[in-house]
Amino acid sequence: MTHQEPLSEEQKWELLTRPEKLGELLLKRGKISLTQLEELIDEQNQSGEPLGKLILARGLMTGQELLQALDMQHKTDQVIIKALTEMYQHHSSAEASAEASTEAGTDSEKSE
Repeated sequence: MTHQEPLSEEQKWELLTRPEKLGELLLKRGKISLTQLEELIDEQNQSGEPLGKLILARGLMTGQELLQALDMQHKTDQVIIKALTEMYQHHSSAEASAEASTEAGTDSEKSE
């Protein structure tokens, strides 16, 4: 087993905020195999066509299945955005409370 270095804050942020790619989503859900995904990515790199278009052209999914996957991808992105927004708001309010406490302590020291 290899020792992995801890992730930097930047790497953690990248993992949290990077939208899930369609190919990753389909692979996780068992809609396509790793071999199929690799072939699709190779073809996409050569042709420049969107992955969804290549999936349809190969008959790997129906249009309806692809739309459902894209909808799922969008909803996942929205969940991430909502969670990050809530984390930021919580962090900001905690910072504001800490600042207010510090200022209150400073003010009481001045009045003594």
